[in-house]
Amino acid sequence: MNLDTAPPTPVQPLKALKALLALRRNPQDTRQVFLLTEALRGRSPFKLLARFRADAQGRDRLAERRSLLPTLRRTDWLATLPPGSFGRVYHDFLAEENLSAQGLVDLAKSAGLDQGDDGSDRFYIGCRLRDMHDLFHVLSGYGRDELGEVCVLAFSHPHQGTRSFAVIASLGAFTLRRRWRVPGLLGAVWQAWRQGKAASWLAVQPLESLLTRDLRELRQALNIAPPTRYLAVTDQARALGRAIPQPPGRTL
Repeated sequence: MNLDTAPPTPVQPLKALKALLALRRNPQDTRQVFLLTEALRGRSPFKLLARFRADAQGRDRLAERRSLLPTLRRTDWLATLPPGSFGRVYHDFLAEENLSAQGLVDLAKSAGLDQGDDGSDRFYIGCRLRDMHDLFHVLSGYGRDELGEVCVLAFSHPHQGTRSFAVIASLGAFTLRRRWRVPGLLGAVWQAWRQGKAASWLAVQPLESLLTRDLRELRQALNIAPPTRYLAVTDQARALGRAIPQPPGRTL
């Protein structure tokens, strides 16, 4: 029995709470996002699978089963792309943040979510969405600061339907509002969700083939609006002394 025919995993509230509390203590602990997602997944992967199979581009991705990871590991090639291109901004973003495409794979393994490829569509979709996370940062324009991570999950939720993203984005928004004390923070997270919902469905895009595209033009083609409220809030936070790096592609 592979993942496509396996029964849904029951929601595990205690494991979810444990991961959520750990994430609250350290918002940069991405491993806890994987654990929370696993604890809350229930039937959501089957809904996403049905959506892929009902979509023309989704069926194309399932038919070709092309992995993002080998392309994203080609750092030397990404570094040669023109400034302002999707792939070059992605490369520079990872370099500035000391990240790598392999890092998300390693985090999933450290969380015990390293099941081998069973040939199922669900396995393929799960790997593809895992590898897309930092591409979502670049496409949406949200950085890796605390608010940026909350906003990118809110933005990603309409594309992936992952329950943990909605939970983290909601609770994270209220936690940061209390901690940062900067007006407009809740509005920034709400705008992220609305703009994610309005954008083209990114989960089925052939992102490997889009890395050479100009990022500004690509955002327009995919109907991704600028994160104006997030930028306003982080500018205010910087003025109050918070050290927040500029998000990917802001200067384009």
